[in-house]
Amino acid sequence: MSTNDCKTVQPYLSAYHDGELAAGQAATVAKHVESCEACAAELSAFESLGSAFAQAPIPAKASDLWQRIERELPAAAEPVTLSRRFSVWIRESPYGVGVVSMAASILLLLGVGLWYGGGQDGMKNTAGGMAMHSHEGEEGMSADHMAEFAGVMDDYLQKLPSDPDGAEQMLLTKYDGEKVDAEGAVRLVGYRPIVSSGLPDGYSLASTSVLKMPCCTCVKAVCKRSDGSTLVLFEHDDEEAAWFGDRRQSMATCGDKDCCLVDLDSSIAATWKQGTRSVTAVGVRDQEEVAKLVTWLDKS
Repeated sequence: MSTNDCKTVQPYLSAYHDGELAAGQAATVAKHVESCEACAAELSAFESLGSAFAQAPIPAKASDLWQRIERELPAAAEPVTLSRRFSVWIRESPYGVGVVSMAASILLLLGVGLWYGGGQDGMKNTAGGMAMHSHEGEEGMSADHMAEFAGVMDDYLQKLPSDPDGAEQMLLTKYDGEKVDAEGAVRLVGYRPIVSSGLPDGYSLASTSVLKMPCCTCVKAVCKRSDGSTLVLFEHDDEEAAWFGDRRQSMATCGDKDCCLVDLDSSIAATWKQGTRSVTAVGVRDQEEVAKLVTWLDKS
């Protein structure tokens, strides 16, 4: 990698430090950090903060702590909110100072995560995974479920080039899929599919469906190129899923988006952020085609 990759690598430094990246992504970040002093310094900052937080003392909780809180609550008839109760306790309780110190430490770590990690994405990767990484879905996925999901996707990828209809039916059956139009998708997932605004020249929309996948409920659009070959677009809420097991991954800038590229042997998969959601394109021929799709969909 060259230093031009810094803007692509930096959002992943916190997750790399916490051991949350897939093997391919971790190897890419490690290789870049070895030759980039700026990114190595940022990674070192995460390590120092993690060490400082681990050594910070946690005040002991008195056995009658909650009884004291109850006694200190105002007896007024007005509604008492949790924030009001907490503020009274912090102001008057002898234990408040310790709690404030600990809260300040947490806020400091969150702030650094936002600075280095890039907004909400950084916060989700801060302080050893204090917030659940979004690619685990709203309810999270166990390691066993993720491994099973990656296995289903591997079967899908093997079937897709030679039998795209069979591959689609397999996912529809496995994940309670329902073929829909744009309005049907809005009813099921709350948003209009990005492909409803059209596709670039040389592509046509064959079908749209909603799948209840383990990571999230997503929209799947089957697209056909003018030569009859198939390209599939998944629109989903999780940022970048470990859908593809241990396949080789890399990061690149496609159009104006940072993309995670996965080697699928005869083709590639690409994932990028599109507004508040993510798009994963499966069966893409090369990085140039990814850039074409990114640019088109970004203008839709």
